[in-house]
This record gives sequence, structure tokens and C-alpha cells, in this order.
Amino acid sequence: MRFFSMLITTTCALALVVDPTLGLPIDSPNVPPQKVLSNVVSSPRLNSPFAWIRKQSPFLSSYSDSSEDSDFESWLSVQSSRSFEGILANIGPDGVNVAGQNVQPGVVVASPSHDHPNYFYHWVRDGAITMLALVDEYARAGNVSVKTLIDDYVDNVRITQWTPNPSGQIGRGGLGEPKFEVDGRAFVGTWGRPQRDGPALRAITLISYARALQDRDGASIDSLRYLYDLIKPDLEYVSKFWASPGFDLWEELEGLHFFTAMVQYRALLLGKDISSEFNDDGAARWYHTQSNGLKRFLLSFWDEERGYLVETLASPRSGLDTAILLGSIHGGSESVFPIYSDSIIATLQALVADMRARYPINEQDSLDSDSLPMAVGIGRYPEDVYAGGDTDNSDDLGNPWFLCTATVAHILYGLVEHLALSNSGLTISNLTADFYLPFLSPTPDIKPDYCDFSATAMWSRSAPILRFMPRSKEAEQVISSIFNYADGFLRILRKHADEQGNMSEQFDRNTGFMRGARQLTWSFQSVLGAIEMRDRAIAAIEKRRAYFERFDF
Repeated sequence: MRFFSMLITTTCALALVVDPTLGLPIDSPNVPPQKVLSNVVSSPRLNSPFAWIRKQSPFLSSYSDSSEDSDFESWLSVQSSRSFEGILANIGPDGVNVAGQNVQPGVVVASPSHDHPNYFYHWVRDGAITMLALVDEYARAGNVSVKTLIDDYVDNVRITQWTPNPSGQIGRGGLGEPKFEVDGRAFVGTWGRPQRDGPALRAITLISYARALQDRDGASIDSLRYLYDLIKPDLEYVSKFWASPGFDLWEELEGLHFFTAMVQYRALLLGKDISSEFNDDGAARWYHTQSNGLKRFLLSFWDEERGYLVETLASPRSGLDTAILLGSIHGGSESVFPIYSDSIIATLQALVADMRARYPINEQDSLDSDSLPMAVGIGRYPEDVYAGGDTDNSDDLGNPWFLCTATVAHILYGLVEHLALSNSGLTISNLTADFYLPFLSPTPDIKPDYCDFSATAMWSRSAPILRFMPRSKEAEQVISSIFNYADGFLRILRKHADEQGNMSEQFDRNTGFMRGARQLTWSFQSVLGAIEMRDRAIAAIEKRRAYFERFDF
């Protein structure tokens, strides 16, 4: 609450004023895989949304459409395409990084690295997350070549589910096996198993594909029975094992994990609906019951004393972990921990504050020349000691990761989208004060529509202490500042990627050079997802602009 002293003297003059007219409505040809890129990510980049917003706030007068900003926009367009291309390059059998290496159709190779570290495997989790990006692209554009890759993946799921492995076999724990050889055989080496997020993520991807086939192709529910036959075993696994411990998504810690529970919750919510459509009513009721239990369970990851969510229950670690943010992206819903929720934003704030001081490459002023927070490279979690498998240079300290840094940007863009479309203005609670207040200039002309610094409010983390109307200068200021802040995280990735847009697993905490597994599929996917969320945020701001101009506010 270090910013309160700057605000108290200037913010408590006005009582709550509500003007309902200021609310915003929330609207409720076959080609080979290497040619897919020409039909993907083809929409032009949207223009800067701030030309209009700048008029509303003197604070934004320093923001200009400079050549540097134009160059960044151009990079975003190119990197979006290159990220998609990087994903395709790691999918068997014909991806340019895996061709001729006995990679089966539909297998998503985590990285072409064979040593230091060896990531030349198909992880169930990584594969499902990656394929969901292709499903989303097919749902948008109907690209036939993308559909071919998805169908190959579906065929591979059928094989993988029935492959006996060290975790067991289908119906007896085998679906919790985390990874497989690229030729489809079980991986039999020592590993952190079981990992219970894979079946949930795979179910989410397959259900999403079924919806895409319905919406784009007009597929009947009966014609999708082959997908439901693959979805149901994964849903059954999730529904029966969600309360059982397993290894986290980083494959290091055994226990009960936020990321795993979040994606399990989303899978069961989606599973309830699709089961009903297949007249599998008993299963639908069962999934509904279990999802309610999971929802209550998820609340236990909130640590009131620390003021943020923890990734693993009863862990000796601090609990801060980028996996929490990933859980909100891949498993969040309107009913529990969406990416714009106070709990997620407070956790993001605590994680970024830790990372700012953790890595030498992040050593810089915490505020930029305009006294606004600056982006930094983000690692997995504070206690991380994995340096990317570089046995020659490892000193048991972790590094920032491309996917983790992109994840913070993704969350921030999602928050901007929510604020831009919200009809309730900006509400700052004790819980989110450390995040929001740096984006507000502590000047005498800040006049919130509501403020409460009473003893009662100050002792409650969830208590609202400041509220600004949707059309206020301060609300516009915060939206634009958070958008610029999010851009900063992508600018960091631009700095550390190579000239071809390749991104490895990590970048060195001292030098910034790439380390770890090269051309990591998940790095490409996370950057692509962040850029797509940025486009959504811009569209929301433009919708906000159009609404205000329509009513001449």
C-alpha cells in the first residue's frame, strides 16, 4: 500500500456518483503443411488504439506513433507468422524440424533438441495446448491444411490412449502418463509421473475441435461420435483423479496443483455440456457434480496471509509460480479465477516484483521515465534452479523463460480487454492497489467517484478503496498504461529472440542470450497467444471508442 500516502489527500473529496448512461454494452484449397502459413495470421495489424484515448487524458500526450512504435507493430505481425511457422515445424511427420526422424503423424515434438536437454518427445500437455492453437485457427479461417494436422493428432490420441505405459493402461491410470516417444512407443525411463493435467487439456482441445466442426462445417452431433469416444476416457480420468496428487506442469513437484485443478475444472465444465448432447446424461450429471467439488477445491489455493494464489498446496516454496497465470489462461472461466480477477492480478503483481529483483538482466529502475512500471523477464518460480540442461555453464540458478514472459503479457492484455468492455468502470481494492496505483498520476486532479480509506476497509483485502466511472480520465489512463506495460513484455522477447524469430526455452539471466531447448514449441504457442490477445484488447478499445463517439461523450 506504499502509494496510499500520495493519494489520500487528493482522493477522498467526492462521494459515489453513478451515471447509468456511461455503462458499456458487452455484446453478449488443399496445400501441403509448409504452405499453411500463407493462409494463417493473414489479417493486417490493427492501428494504434490510442489516437482517440489520447484526447481524453493529458497523461497520454507523451505517447506518440513514433517510428519505434511502428517498427514494433511490424515485428508483431512478422513474429505472429513466424511463431505459427515454428509450431508447424515441430509437428510430425513433415515439419521441417522433425521430418525424416520417424515422427508419427500428429505428434507434437516439444523441441528439436536431442541433447542438453533432450526434448525430442511428445508431451501430452504440450501437444494438447499446441493443437488447441491450431483448432482456434481452423475455427477462424477454415484452413484445410490445418485441419489435416488436427485430424492426424486425433488419430494419434487414439493410439496414445491405448498404449500401455509405466503409469498403467487405459482405465487403470495410464492416461496420466506425461510423455511418449515420437514414434508412438511408451517412454519407459524414470520420470515424474503421473501428471494429471494432460487428459484435461486433451479433452479441452478435442471438445473445442468438435465445436469448430459444428460451427464451421455444420457437422451433426452423430458424426462427431468418434471424437466423443476419445473425449470420454479423458473426462472419466479427470473426474476420478482430480483430488489425487501428481506432478506439476514443470514435472518437479508432487502434490495438488493450481494449474492442474484449473484445467481439470474447465474440462469437466465442457464435458458436462457435450455429454448431454450425446445423451450421456449419467456422465453429464457426474461431471457436473465433480466440477462443483473442484470449484470449491480451487478456492483453497488462495493464501490470505500472503495475498496471492499458490501453485502447490502444502509446499515449502513461496507458492509464486507462472503456472498460476497459465492455469488462468488455459482453465479460467467466468465463475472461478478469470484472467482479469483480482486474485490473478495480485498474484501477477507479486510474481513480477520478485522477478524484477531476481535476475541481473532485469536490473533497472522499477519505473520508467514517466514513473510507470517497466516490464522484466519472467522465470518459472522464485526457487527455480533449472538452467536449461547446459551442463557446462549451469550454476544451479534459473533463467527467464520466453513462455513465462509472454504469459504475463497475455494476462495483462486480457485485463485490458475486460476493462475496455466493462460497464462498471475501474474499481481498486486493497488487494490490487499495488498493481493499479502506479498507473495513476498522484496529482490533485484525480477525483475518484468513490473512496474509502476507513479502518474497516483498510483491514479487508477485498474491500474497494477507489472507484472511477467508465468514462473518467483515470479509467482511460489506466487502460492505456496497462496496454503499454504489456507491450513491454513482448518487447523483451523481441530483444532476446534471434533475427529469424526463433525462441528457445530460456534466455540467460546475465547475458540475455538464448539457453535451453531450442525452438521450443510452447514458446512459439505462448507468444502467438499473447499477440492474439493483444489484438482482442485493441478491438475492445476500438469498440469502447466507437460507443463513446456514438453518444458524443
